[in-house]
Amino acid sequence: MAPPSRGKGGSGGYQQGGRGQGGGRGGGRGGGYQQGGRGGGGRGGGGRGGGGRGGRPDPPFPKTALSNLLPCSVMPNFKFYQYGIQCTDKHGNEIASRSRRGTLFNLGIFGPNGHIARNHGSMSKKAVDDLRRIVFFQSSFVFSARPIPGIESISKDEKIPIVGGGNGSPISDEGDAVMLTSLTVCNAPVEMGLSRKAAAVPQRAAPQAGSPCPPVGQVASSMKTLTVDMRCANCAYTFVDENALIAHCRETGHFPVTSSDDEGIRPANREEFIQYANVALRRALGERLARWGREYIDPKSWTEPEDRNGRSLGVRVFKAYSCEFGWNKSKPLPSEPLQLVVTADLRAKVMRTKSLLDVMSEGNHPEKMRYDARIQAALKRNWCNEVVIATYDKRCYSVVDLHFDKTPASLPVEGMGMSHAEYFKARKDIDLKYPNAAPIVAVSGRNGSTIFLPAELVCGNELDPQLKMKLPSIASFTPQVRYEGIEEMKKYLTPGGQKSRTGGGLLTSLGFGLVDKLIQVAVTKLELPVITAAGVQVPAHMGGMWAPMIAKANYRVNPQHAVKLNVVLVCHRSIRNHGAIYDSIRDMVNTHSAKYRLGDKPFQRVEAGDRQDHWGMVEKYFGGTKLPNNIMVLDFSRPPRGQATDPAYSVVKSMLGKGGYLSQFVNFATYDHSNPRDVKRSNIILSGVARQILSKCGVRIWWVNIPRSLPLPAVFVGVDVYHAPRKYDPTAGKRTAKESVAAVIVQIVRSHAPDKNSMVEIYCETERRSAGKEMELGSVMSRAVANALKAFKLSAPKSCFIWRDGVGDSAIPQVAAQEIPAVRAALANPGEVVGGLAKAAPVPLSYIVCQKRINTKFLTTTGDKVPCGALVTGLQGAEYKTFYINGTSPPYSTPKPVRFVIAQRDPPLASVSPSTLSWALCHDYPNWTGPIKVPAPVQMAHKLAELAGNMEDCGSSLNHQKYAGKIYFL
Repeated sequence: MAPPSRGKGGSGGYQQGGRGQGGGRGGGRGGGYQQGGRGGGGRGGGGRGGGGRGGRPDPPFPKTALSNLLPCSVMPNFKFYQYGIQCTDKHGNEIASRSRRGTLFNLGIFGPNGHIARNHGSMSKKAVDDLRRIVFFQSSFVFSARPIPGIESISKDEKIPIVGGGNGSPISDEGDAVMLTSLTVCNAPVEMGLSRKAAAVPQRAAPQAGSPCPPVGQVASSMKTLTVDMRCANCAYTFVDENALIAHCRETGHFPVTSSDDEGIRPANREEFIQYANVALRRALGERLARWGREYIDPKSWTEPEDRNGRSLGVRVFKAYSCEFGWNKSKPLPSEPLQLVVTADLRAKVMRTKSLLDVMSEGNHPEKMRYDARIQAALKRNWCNEVVIATYDKRCYSVVDLHFDKTPASLPVEGMGMSHAEYFKARKDIDLKYPNAAPIVAVSGRNGSTIFLPAELVCGNELDPQLKMKLPSIASFTPQVRYEGIEEMKKYLTPGGQKSRTGGGLLTSLGFGLVDKLIQVAVTKLELPVITAAGVQVPAHMGGMWAPMIAKANYRVNPQHAVKLNVVLVCHRSIRNHGAIYDSIRDMVNTHSAKYRLGDKPFQRVEAGDRQDHWGMVEKYFGGTKLPNNIMVLDFSRPPRGQATDPAYSVVKSMLGKGGYLSQFVNFATYDHSNPRDVKRSNIILSGVARQILSKCGVRIWWVNIPRSLPLPAVFVGVDVYHAPRKYDPTAGKRTAKESVAAVIVQIVRSHAPDKNSMVEIYCETERRSAGKEMELGSVMSRAVANALKAFKLSAPKSCFIWRDGVGDSAIPQVAAQEIPAVRAALANPGEVVGGLAKAAPVPLSYIVCQKRINTKFLTTTGDKVPCGALVTGLQGAEYKTFYINGTSPPYSTPKPVRFVIAQRDPPLASVSPSTLSWALCHDYPNWTGPIKVPAPVQMAHKLAELAGNMEDCGSSLNHQKYAGKIYFL
């Protein structure tokens, strides 16, 4: 079913994310909860909820939606082969390099003296190429859709040498050896519930033309009746009917894929089946498209966005296709068979239009440019250690050096007897436009090697900050465009969809079938939870953004009971009118009449500069001054020219974190409040700063009702791990990863009444970890929960919910088995808490994995977005009960839901709806006055992990005990 296209019109509000644009004389569409907000007004009225002749009510909430999942099947006689492989060097040690192992395997099988050339020299080049298509090297083993000729079986104690075996096999130049050690034949997993009927056949003959056509799926034989797939067993061809299959077999002497004896064939487990399917899928896409990272693009199809004046923004946007096989169940029942599905998605890839050579030559003729020592030093300072992307294959590299004394035409390729300009012409079919232009770019290659690339063939990978802000509008896809992209993608995966030099669709020739329709799911509307701010309930039409209401909130705390914050104002020396800006923030904070107030004047002002002059002044002040209690650092920072963020931010945060001081940065590069061009915008930003100050002090700015069935006191735990991006290390000569950081947020809720929750009870801890390590967080989770119970003197919690981020499907059982017992142990020891009992009843627990980085999307059957608050339960995983929530609905792109996987749910919590509770907490993140994608505890864990991960010591010096009851990391 193709969603119909829709015309343009006024829009706005919650789903679109803000203020709509008016349409017609009557104004734009107003809004309620899902679609609402403030509509554009025309002469006839407009405003909230629509109005005038142009207003119209919100469309009804959809009851069904289309997913981007394509159902798949496997043919009755589907099977694949898995070869074990052993690669050793001349000393008998296992070779670790995947690239080297792959090179050796291809040498042994497909090389000039390889197995095929020696033992099957009569095979045509087309047949060898066809065999290459269906053999998939995977480092420690090799998948194949059919047996490698001559290696149809390997006995238990047998090893077949293919390199360095002394049996005529090719010899490695480094004395390496490769052996095939095992062969396993697999068919579809039993969980798919497929019935298999096979017949033993002593011999067979190629079908002859002229014989009557047998029933579909069968071929008549004088011996027996066989089940037959509509594909060839000797080449990668698939056929739509029996006549075409018989004609092909008659002409070529090939045979169809038929049923066989199941002896020696075992059902594949789910993991290896999906791995094989995805390897084949990537090969199928790679035959038709160019690979860019994990996605695939058509390199000849792109758009070049322009600004409002028609000038190019300097980037090209490519449609990137992403496909992945996975499992689905329609019902969360153990007896429900697994359904194979392909998740097809569309993403945007952005590349600069200006090459590195264009940037450095600044409009001059590149071959006539001469760079003096000063300019060379400046260019090396700007580009060395940066990441660039090659325009011809979309691979990223770290810049090691710029060689201004060499050009592509003058620098030879080592061992090849040609220049780099000649190399790119001969090997890449690329004629360089400026072969005599310096410099040539030295980048890091594999195993510490250095590669030289012409500067005209690479461009900077990092985009300008101003351009990054425009990405949502220039590099996003609406549901209609995404649907059209999925339809286009299907052509690359099905036979006959497009012309191909290979002559057949690879997936279907391997036994995979795609159903030509998207899976349709039921949609349930999650109602807006009751949100209360200072005793006033947020109305439904402000359910997407309640900042205007919060700005007027009055918490009515008696001034005699208020706490005065002693503000240390750190101010960049270039900022004028800092006193007036402080006064504005002070008034906004104090107008709320909350528990914490700012003084009339800062306690102290510290003048600072850039980098060392920034953190150095902060360190000097806090290192030599005796300070009163209730210190709040307010930092007016101005990042160095050309930078969006202040390099001193993480350093100053780390310094203050050791002493447990609260701090709030105001970035004057984002907006110059000392010289505002738009006072209203400045006030909106400063109002958010005031709200953050109160939140960091522990004030609950608003309260979200949670299900009454939840036993209280409840312990909410959010967990996430931050992995810093890799950066080039000049000492190591390669890109290296910094240590990762895990963060655990523990929040305690004791009452359902808003007036009894005026302050938060939040405790957090971080832990540095080996780079990329995501699992084994049981110890830090147990420690954080135990310390939180002691810090807030909670002796008898009644329930616990854990939201865990960053865990893939295959890792859930392992992670849950390690982390759940650790948290149970902390909850089961209330004797360590003041007033706790030595023994207590087990605390019921629920453990939910939040998966944000998924490709699953939903769109309505009318081609529109699925609104905010949509709940989908019709897509279930292989092991655990699953649900999806559309937490946000951005204005320019298709909403991205979050998948929630319930790995554990104790029986006493059966009455508590995990989806309702998770949705309520999506409205409880104090840093955003609107719904977010994940529950607040896990979003706070992400924020804290990122903050600590960017510190030099990965947050090891943070004083977690002093920060108890504070949300200092916002």
